Amino acid sequence: MSNTCLLPVVIGGVLLLLAGECSSSQLAAGDRDTLVAIRKEWGNPRRLASWDPAATAVDHCRWDGVTCSDATSSGGGRVVTELSLSEMKLNGTVPAAVCDLANLTRLDLSFNDLSGAFPAATLYRCSRLRFLDLAINSLDGALPRDIGNLSPAMEHLNLSSNRFSGAVPPAVAALPALKSLLLDTNRFTGVYPAAEIGKLAGLECLWLGDNAFEPAPVPMAFAKLTKLTYLGMSFMNIIGEIPEALSSLTELTILDLSANDLAGAIPEALSSLTELTILDLGEMSEDFGNLKNLTSLSLCQNNLTGMIPASIGLLPKLSHILLADNNLFGELPPDLGKHSLIDNIRIANNNLSGSLPATLCANGNLDTIAAFNNNFSGNLPANLGDCVLLHNLMLANNRFSGDFPEKIWLLPKLETVTIQNNNFTGALPTAISPNMYQIEMGNNMLSGSIPRTAINLQVFRAENNQLDGELPADMSKLANLFELKVPGNRITGPIPASIKLLLNLKSLNLSGNQLIGAIS
Repeated sequence: MSNTCLLPVVIGGVLLLLAGECSSSQLAAGDRDTLVAIRKEWGNPRRLASWDPAATAVDHCRWDGVTCSDATSSGGGRVVTELSLSEMKLNGTVPAAVCDLANLTRLDLSFNDLSGAFPAATLYRCSRLRFLDLAINSLDGALPRDIGNLSPAMEHLNLSSNRFSGAVPPAVAALPALKSLLLDTNRFTGVYPAAEIGKLAGLECLWLGDNAFEPAPVPMAFAKLTKLTYLGMSFMNIIGEIPEALSSLTELTILDLSANDLAGAIPEALSSLTELTILDLGEMSEDFGNLKNLTSLSLCQNNLTGMIPASIGLLPKLSHILLADNNLFGELPPDLGKHSLIDNIRIANNNLSGSLPATLCANGNLDTIAAFNNNFSGNLPANLGDCVLLHNLMLANNRFSGDFPEKIWLLPKLETVTIQNNNFTGALPTAISPNMYQIEMGNNMLSGSIPRTAINLQVFRAENNQLDGELPADMSKLANLFELKVPGNRITGPIPASIKLLLNLKSLNLSGNQLIGAIS
């Protein structure tokens, strides 16, 4: 895949590119002065302090974010070809002087605070520009109808995560060399130019999601983009079925159609897309077991029905299973976790039933289980107590029963346990994971007492259980508590005076116990 195909994700640090040693006589005349003018138009920001000829003897090809190359035109010398100024805390707009750098091919101004309209008058003058990244700024307004007047050499156009609005102009596809087009996470409305985009035969990355486009089906025209490796169309009001024709996109590694209003089944033909590593779609078929390179399966927030295919449990690279907020039913694949390093399974808000597979944490990599609001039943697998990397266990509103494994409470990284509204029995140990900050275990049959060593605990809800014993005498050890609710238990003894030391406490309910005294 071409290196022009860049996802709109945070890139840490400021890119510093160094040119080779050269004397000032070898440098293209005027580029240094242009850089100084650019810095001045931006108000001489601190991050561009190196762009000051008076402060440094180093040639401008060694200034932060500047890259020079040998000139190809007669006369030789070295010219500025790239400005990589991501995360420089720049504001205002793009300086008019930028395109005085006549050989500029790459301009990266992402992760700044640029504002105002798309700087068309400035950027149209950059006749050799191949790479333009304005992502994650505060640019707004409509894109100009003649945006196709950008350089005909343009390969990468990234306008993600701004505040652009109105309709996407058809001219955005009038750039014949385009390999990467990212327009996601803006405020675009209306109908996007699907037919025109479908003619960009060299396109490798297309991201349109997180925009309020008019409801429309997946465009058939996109099936012609056979070089696509990334196709992102989440949260953009897609309706109808997924067309069989998308099976022509054999180079896809990421396909994201999540959080739309899809209907029907996923075409079995999509199982032939063997390069997929991330799939965000709709209803699954057993043929999905052919996607041996799949690392992430996301079907969240659609209206999907059906069962989770057993073959999903055989995928060797699968790590993320994100199926929450659908109408899925049936049991989980019995071998889930046995053949792959599952680290995140989010299946909440469905109609799934049966028990959790005993193999779910077989490889010890599990970080999060979010299975609340389903119809799961039976005992929890005892080996969940060996999931030493587990951070979050969220099983509320199911029909689980049996003893809650005591070892789970002791897992060193565990932070959240929400198991309310089940039929768990067993005892809550006095000592629990020191990282625990949220326990919700109401409406079970759990015994024990309030843990005295949970120094980071912020929320403890345990209404209608069988907790007994006395409240901790020194409540100050639970200084982070802001919610303590234990009504309907068997707690006895006095209310300790130290409870008034819980300065962060916002909600307290001790009713329905056998406590004596008052809070003084």
